[in-house]
Amino acid sequence: MKHLITGLLMIFAHTAIAADKSGNFAIWGAGQKSCYNYSNARKSEDDSYYRYYLMGYLTAYNTQTPETYRISGNKNLSDILTWLDNYCESKQVVGFDHALGDFTAEHYPGRYKSSSAAGRR
Repeated sequence: MKHLITGLLMIFAHTAIAADKSGNFAIWGAGQKSCYNYSNARKSEDDSYYRYYLMGYLTAYNTQTPETYRISGNKNLSDILTWLDNYCESKQVVGFDHALGDFTAEHYPGRYKSSSAAGRR
């Protein structure tokens, strides 16, 4: 629990640096869509828009978050999409950006902190 709280504090503290004084920031691309839209795209197998957004989001997260080589830890793209499928199925009105924020918060404690950690899986 201590690690989760520490991780959340780091995420929120880091996010505040990139947002305006009120904590707001512009959301681009698929992040503006809802989980409902994501789920429909996945069901129709027309989800490349979301996949590319996801990969960019995770790359940016890895780049901008201290001591984070890979936020997804041992999860591959298929695992992450399955996590998002389950999340978005139960929270269809939530924004896709919010889903990704929840993914990173949940997986922060298990992230790879270095490339050497990723090589040991």
